[in-house]
Amino acid sequence: MNREFLTTGQAANLCSVTPDAVLKWIKAGKLPAYRTPGGHNRIRRSELREYIASMNSTSRQTLGTRPFQYCWEFNSSSGELPDGCGQCIVYQAKALRCYQMSQLPKGHSKSFCSISCEECDYYQLVKQQKANVLFVTDKDSLRDSLESEKEEASFNLKFTDCEYNCSMLIEDYRPDYVHIDCSLGKERSLDFAKQLRIDPRIPFVRIILVGKRHEIPDECDKEVFALIESPISVKLMSNMIDSLDKQDQELTNGNGSAIKQ
Repeated sequence: MNREFLTTGQAANLCSVTPDAVLKWIKAGKLPAYRTPGGHNRIRRSELREYIASMNSTSRQTLGTRPFQYCWEFNSSSGELPDGCGQCIVYQAKALRCYQMSQLPKGHSKSFCSISCEECDYYQLVKQQKANVLFVTDKDSLRDSLESEKEEASFNLKFTDCEYNCSMLIEDYRPDYVHIDCSLGKERSLDFAKQLRIDPRIPFVRIILVGKRHEIPDECDKEVFALIESPISVKLMSNMIDSLDKQDQELTNGNGSAIKQ
């Protein structure tokens, strides 16, 4: 019973909203709920997940102002760091997705993993969220072109134009993908990729170089996940990211643990 049904408070925590917001969804008929003999609302987990997915496809902001919760934030009811998280590799690396680190040689502590990732409410919530993409370019024309297509994107998109601004943006944005415009120059593009690869705040970032063939630096295999020849578009980026996300889900094994990239 406890695993299948949630209180309004538990449902609110899953969605980063207040219990009052959950009650409004129930009263509006948007979220099914069941009454206990004592008159309390209970929400079936599977139906909450369906509601989260439907809301994600229309407006992520309806689910709360925070676009992302770390697993230790999700598992904290008091706002304080839960016991055991301070020594966990996920917390120390500030990794976006704990399940991606489960098969590292020194995997995370699994303090809250009494069930598989596929059954975990945190996993179900996070896998619905859009990927964060950061595009590095100092060309206004390229930025304006991609900005005009943002509504077609299946991901969140932000831009930066220099190393300092990039570092500052990563502190809060934590991109899943970084596209580097190689018109910055071969040496600078490669330096950008090297610094991003060793940045501890984004241990699983995928770096993609974009440019004409003669602009792309040589010997960048260790730092770079993929190369894309210009011209680039939001549609092309969306197709690639959607394909990679699908592959990631297929690589999830029977225990719900993602295989290391």
